[in-house]
Parts: sequence; C-alpha cells; structure tokens
Amino acid sequence: MPFVDIHSSDDFVSIYYTTNSFSGNVGGFDPQKPTVCILHPTFLDSSWLYPQFSDPRLDSEFNLIAFDMRVCGKSECRSSGRHDSWVEAADLALCAQNLRLSSFHILAMESNAINCALRFTALFPEMCLSLALCNVRAPTEDIWIYTAYDELIQTWCFAEDLESYEHVAMESVKLTFGFPCSSM
Repeated sequence: MPFVDIHSSDDFVSIYYTTNSFSGNVGGFDPQKPTVCILHPTFLDSSWLYPQFSDPRLDSEFNLIAFDMRVCGKSECRSSGRHDSWVEAADLALCAQNLRLSSFHILAMESNAINCALRFTALFPEMCLSLALCNVRAPTEDIWIYTAYDELIQTWCFAEDLESYEHVAMESVKLTFGFPCSSM
C-alpha cells in the first residue's frame, strides 16, 4: 500500500494515499495530465472519495490523488496536542514534496478539508494551481452547532461503554449527512 512517511525529532506520521493510476501510486501518473488532490471530509477517509475517482470525466482528464489525513483512515501517527489544520497543510506539502508532485489543483470537501486547503495555499502558494471548495461553512454558525459538535467529540473520545460510543457514532453520521427526509 502507498504511504508517505514523515519523520521529525519529536513526531512521526505515515500518510496513506490513493491514486487513479493503474499502479496505485504516483509512478503511474501521466505527465501530460494535470493533478488534482482531493481532500476528504471530517470523520471520513479517502475511501469515501470513490465516486470522484470512478467518475470518467475526472479519471480520463486528471491524475487524481487523495491523502488520508493523519488521524483518518489508514494513516498512522503519534498523538499530539499540536495537531490542527496548519499541521495538516504541512503534511500535505511534505507528502507532495516526497512524492515529487508538481503544482496541483485542490478539491476540498467540507470544513476541515477546506481549512487545510486554505492554510496550504497560504503557506505554499507556489504548490497550488487552483482551489475548489465544497460545502464552505457560513462565516458564523448557530451556537447549537458548536454545542452539538463539542458534545459529540467529548462523548466520542470518552465514551463510558460501547453503547455510548455507538450512539455518538450514529449522531456524528446525522451531523455530517443530515437527518432522513422522513423525520423532518
């Protein structure tokens, strides 16, 4: 499986990535095609991006790559209180450098991916050709959204039992994807 290992004196992360090339890594990229890096939404990983990777309009025209952020999917890292969107942006840049990717387009899905993409562009403007941001947050959210998100994360991280964990997992699905139409 393709991974990019990033080492520093006090940190280690192994970032998983997937591509649309037949070889499953960047060695199979067509140098004549532009590259699009797709960033996945919160609570999900790059496997969620299957519809984009299997879309012939994207697959035939672009080299596609998606990285699992350091705390998602198949990526592995040490726990750190310093982890934020700035770190995710730096991870993205280091992965691109290690894989020798030329400048690329970014398609970011949802708030955490958007924050990462914006910070990446601010820190490394020469590496980003363009940004496409999907589901951009409102400038200010209703207080219930912050309260629900904080409660969700707290319960998820410190669930007292399996039933509590399963409950909060289902609530995160509702928060991420919305409620079924029939319940409204």
